Amino acid sequence: MIVAIDGTAASGKSTMAHQVAEVSGFVFMDSGVMYRAAAFGFLKHDIESTERGAAAYLPTMNLEVNCIQSRTKVYVDEEDVSSRLHTSRITEMSSRIAMLRGVREFLLGVQHGIGDRFDEDPGVVAVGRDIGTVVFPDAEWKFFVTASPEVRARRRLAELSQTGIETSFQEVFDAIIERDRQDSQRVIAPLKKASDAIVINTDDLTPDEQAAIVLKYILER
Repeated sequence: MIVAIDGTAASGKSTMAHQVAEVSGFVFMDSGVMYRAAAFGFLKHDIESTERGAAAYLPTMNLEVNCIQSRTKVYVDEEDVSSRLHTSRITEMSSRIAMLRGVREFLLGVQHGIGDRFDEDPGVVAVGRDIGTVVFPDAEWKFFVTASPEVRARRRLAELSQTGIETSFQEVFDAIIERDRQDSQRVIAPLKKASDAIVINTDDLTPDEQAAIVLKYILER
Protein backbone atom coordinates (compact mmCIF):
# COMPACT_ATOMS: atom_id res chain seq x y z
CA MET A 1 0.00 0.00 0.00
CA ILE A 2 1.15 3.51 -0.79
CA VAL A 3 -0.18 6.45 1.23
CA ALA A 4 0.42 9.77 -0.56
CA ILE A 5 0.49 12.90 1.60
CA ASP A 6 0.86 16.24 -0.18
CA GLY A 7 0.45 19.76 1.06
CA THR A 8 1.69 23.28 1.39
CA ALA A 9 4.98 24.22 3.07
CA ALA A 10 4.97 23.87 6.88
CA SER A 11 1.39 22.57 6.89
CA GLY A 12 2.31 19.71 9.20
CA LYS A 13 2.40 17.04 6.51
CA SER A 14 5.86 15.70 7.37
CA THR A 15 5.14 15.40 11.10
CA MET A 16 1.88 13.68 10.24
CA ALA A 17 3.59 11.28 7.85
CA HIS A 18 6.25 10.45 10.47
CA GLN A 19 3.61 9.43 12.98
CA VAL A 20 1.56 7.49 10.44
CA ALA A 21 4.66 5.53 9.40
CA GLU A 22 5.54 4.76 13.01
CA VAL A 23 2.09 3.44 13.88
CA SER A 24 1.44 1.58 10.62
CA GLY A 25 4.92 0.10 10.33
CA PHE A 26 5.26 1.47 6.79
CA VAL A 27 8.52 2.97 5.54
CA PHE A 28 8.68 6.77 5.32
CA MET A 29 9.65 8.52 2.08
CA ASP A 30 10.19 12.29 2.20
CA SER A 31 10.57 13.69 -1.31
CA GLY A 32 11.46 17.12 0.06
CA VAL A 33 14.55 15.68 1.72
CA MET A 34 15.61 14.29 -1.66
CA TYR A 35 15.36 17.71 -3.31
CA ARG A 36 17.32 19.23 -0.45
CA ALA A 37 19.98 16.54 -0.82
CA ALA A 38 20.23 17.30 -4.53
CA ALA A 39 20.53 21.00 -3.65
CA PHE A 40 23.34 20.12 -1.22
CA GLY A 41 25.18 18.43 -4.07
CA PHE A 42 24.64 21.36 -6.44
CA LEU A 43 26.07 23.76 -3.86
CA LYS A 44 28.93 21.50 -2.82
CA HIS A 45 30.14 21.10 -6.40
CA ASP A 46 29.24 24.64 -7.50
CA ILE A 47 26.75 23.45 -10.13
CA GLU A 48 24.60 26.11 -11.78
CA SER A 49 20.86 25.68 -11.23
CA THR A 50 20.00 25.28 -14.91
CA GLU A 51 18.94 22.37 -17.11
CA ARG A 52 22.47 22.32 -18.52
CA GLY A 53 23.96 22.15 -15.04
CA ALA A 54 21.58 19.38 -14.04
CA ALA A 55 22.31 17.38 -17.20
CA ALA A 56 26.04 17.58 -16.52
CA TYR A 57 25.91 16.77 -12.80
CA LEU A 58 23.08 14.33 -12.13
CA PRO A 59 24.42 11.34 -14.14
CA THR A 60 27.46 11.34 -11.86
CA MET A 61 25.78 12.40 -8.62
CA ASN A 62 26.48 10.01 -5.76
CA LEU A 63 23.08 10.03 -4.01
CA GLU A 64 21.83 7.29 -1.71
CA VAL A 65 18.38 7.35 -0.12
CA ASN A 66 17.68 5.08 2.84
CA CYS A 67 13.99 4.91 3.75
CA ILE A 68 13.27 3.37 7.12
CA GLN A 69 10.33 3.58 9.47
CA SER A 70 9.57 7.25 10.21
CA ARG A 71 12.81 8.56 8.66
CA THR A 72 14.40 9.22 5.28
CA LYS A 73 18.20 9.37 5.48
CA VAL A 74 20.17 10.69 2.54
CA TYR A 75 23.83 10.43 1.63
CA VAL A 76 25.70 12.63 -0.83
CA ASP A 77 29.16 11.45 -1.83
CA GLU A 78 28.79 8.71 0.83
CA GLU A 79 28.30 11.34 3.57
CA ASP A 80 25.12 11.39 5.68
CA VAL A 81 23.82 14.92 5.14
CA SER A 82 20.33 14.37 6.61
CA SER A 83 20.88 16.82 9.47
CA ARG A 84 22.46 19.52 7.28
CA LEU A 85 19.66 20.25 4.86
CA HIS A 86 17.67 23.06 6.48
CA THR A 87 19.87 26.11 5.95
CA SER A 88 18.55 29.09 3.99
CA ARG A 89 21.02 28.36 1.15
CA ILE A 90 19.77 24.80 0.82
CA THR A 91 16.15 25.97 0.93
CA GLU A 92 16.75 28.56 -1.79
CA MET A 93 18.66 26.15 -4.05
CA SER A 94 16.08 23.42 -3.50
CA SER A 95 13.31 25.75 -4.67
CA ARG A 96 15.28 26.64 -7.80
CA ILE A 97 16.23 23.13 -8.86
CA ALA A 98 12.71 21.82 -8.16
CA MET A 99 11.67 23.78 -11.25
CA LEU A 100 14.15 21.91 -13.46
CA ARG A 101 12.77 19.04 -15.53
CA GLY A 102 16.06 17.15 -15.34
CA VAL A 103 16.09 17.20 -11.54
CA ARG A 104 12.45 16.15 -11.23
CA GLU A 105 12.91 13.26 -13.66
CA PHE A 106 16.06 12.11 -11.87
CA LEU A 107 14.40 12.09 -8.45
CA LEU A 108 11.19 10.61 -9.85
CA GLY A 109 13.22 7.54 -10.78
CA VAL A 110 14.54 7.30 -7.23
CA GLN A 111 11.04 7.66 -5.79
CA HIS A 112 9.55 5.03 -8.11
CA GLY A 113 12.29 2.64 -7.06
CA ILE A 114 11.33 3.06 -3.40
CA GLY A 115 7.66 2.56 -4.22
CA ASP A 116 8.36 -0.61 -6.19
CA ARG A 117 10.50 -2.01 -3.40
CA PHE A 118 8.20 -1.37 -0.45
CA ASP A 119 4.68 -1.13 -1.92
CA GLU A 120 3.68 -4.68 -0.97
CA ASP A 121 5.76 -5.10 2.19
CA PRO A 122 5.53 -3.23 4.48
CA GLY A 123 3.97 -0.30 2.58
CA VAL A 124 5.03 3.31 2.00
CA VAL A 125 3.99 6.63 3.51
CA ALA A 126 5.24 9.19 0.98
CA VAL A 127 5.15 12.92 1.64
CA GLY A 128 5.80 15.84 -0.68
CA ARG A 129 4.09 18.30 -3.00
CA ASP A 130 3.31 16.13 -6.05
CA ILE A 131 3.15 12.62 -4.59
CA GLY A 132 -0.52 11.96 -5.33
CA THR A 133 -0.56 13.77 -8.68
CA VAL A 134 2.78 12.84 -10.28
CA VAL A 135 4.89 10.38 -8.28
CA PHE A 136 2.22 7.88 -7.22
CA PRO A 137 -1.03 8.86 -9.00
CA ASP A 138 -2.42 5.36 -8.34
CA ALA A 139 -1.75 5.43 -4.58
CA GLU A 140 -4.40 3.63 -2.55
CA TRP A 141 -4.83 6.65 -0.26
CA LYS A 142 -4.21 10.33 -1.00
CA PHE A 143 -4.32 13.22 1.45
CA PHE A 144 -3.80 16.94 0.93
CA VAL A 145 -2.70 18.87 4.02
CA THR A 146 -3.07 22.61 4.43
CA ALA A 147 -3.12 25.36 7.05
CA SER A 148 -3.26 29.15 7.09
CA PRO A 149 -0.04 31.03 6.23
CA GLU A 150 0.09 32.51 9.75
CA VAL A 151 -0.07 29.10 11.42
CA ARG A 152 2.50 27.67 9.03
CA ALA A 153 4.88 30.57 9.64
CA ARG A 154 4.68 30.07 13.42
CA ARG A 155 5.41 26.38 13.01
CA ARG A 156 8.38 26.97 10.72
CA LEU A 157 9.76 29.65 13.05
CA ALA A 158 9.63 27.19 15.95
CA GLU A 159 11.40 24.53 13.87
CA LEU A 160 14.17 26.95 12.91
CA SER A 161 14.57 28.11 16.50
CA GLN A 162 15.05 24.52 17.66
CA THR A 163 17.92 24.11 15.20
CA GLY A 164 19.58 27.35 16.33
CA ILE A 165 18.63 29.39 13.26
CA GLU A 166 17.53 32.91 14.20
CA THR A 167 15.08 34.80 12.01
CA SER A 168 11.88 36.84 12.35
CA PHE A 169 8.24 35.88 11.98
CA GLN A 170 7.86 38.31 9.07
CA GLU A 171 10.80 36.82 7.20
CA VAL A 172 9.42 33.31 7.63
CA PHE A 173 5.90 34.42 6.70
CA ASP A 174 7.15 36.12 3.53
CA ALA A 175 9.15 33.01 2.62
CA ILE A 176 6.05 30.83 3.07
CA ILE A 177 3.99 33.08 0.78
CA GLU A 178 6.74 33.09 -1.85
CA ARG A 179 7.11 29.30 -1.67
CA ASP A 180 3.35 28.91 -2.15
CA ARG A 181 3.56 31.11 -5.23
CA GLN A 182 6.47 29.17 -6.69
CA ASP A 183 4.92 25.78 -5.95
CA SER A 184 1.54 26.63 -7.47
CA GLN A 185 2.86 28.45 -10.55
CA ARG A 186 5.78 26.28 -11.64
CA VAL A 187 5.34 24.78 -15.10
CA ILE A 188 6.46 21.28 -14.13
CA ALA A 189 4.39 19.42 -11.52
CA PRO A 190 2.75 22.43 -9.82
CA LEU A 191 1.37 21.96 -6.32
CA LYS A 192 -2.28 20.98 -6.54
CA LYS A 193 -4.69 18.66 -4.81
CA ALA A 194 -5.32 15.33 -6.50
CA SER A 195 -8.98 15.09 -7.49
CA ASP A 196 -9.47 12.08 -5.21
CA ALA A 197 -7.43 13.36 -2.24
CA ILE A 198 -8.89 13.83 1.22
CA VAL A 199 -8.27 17.39 2.48
CA ILE A 200 -7.04 17.90 6.04
CA ASN A 201 -6.79 21.42 7.50
CA THR A 202 -4.37 21.33 10.43
CA ASP A 203 -4.89 24.85 11.84
CA ASP A 204 -6.54 23.59 15.03
CA LEU A 205 -5.20 20.04 15.15
CA THR A 206 -2.35 18.63 17.22
CA PRO A 207 0.13 16.31 15.47
CA ASP A 208 -1.51 13.32 17.16
CA GLU A 209 -4.95 14.39 15.94
CA GLN A 210 -3.65 14.89 12.41
CA ALA A 211 -2.10 11.43 12.27
CA ALA A 212 -5.21 9.85 13.78
CA ILE A 213 -7.31 11.08 10.85
CA VAL A 214 -5.04 9.37 8.31
CA LEU A 215 -4.69 6.20 10.37
CA LYS A 216 -8.45 5.88 10.69
CA TYR A 217 -8.74 5.72 6.91
CA ILE A 218 -5.82 3.43 6.07
CA LEU A 219 -6.07 0.95 8.95
CA GLU A 220 -9.84 0.47 8.85
CA ARG A 221 -9.92 -0.30 5.17
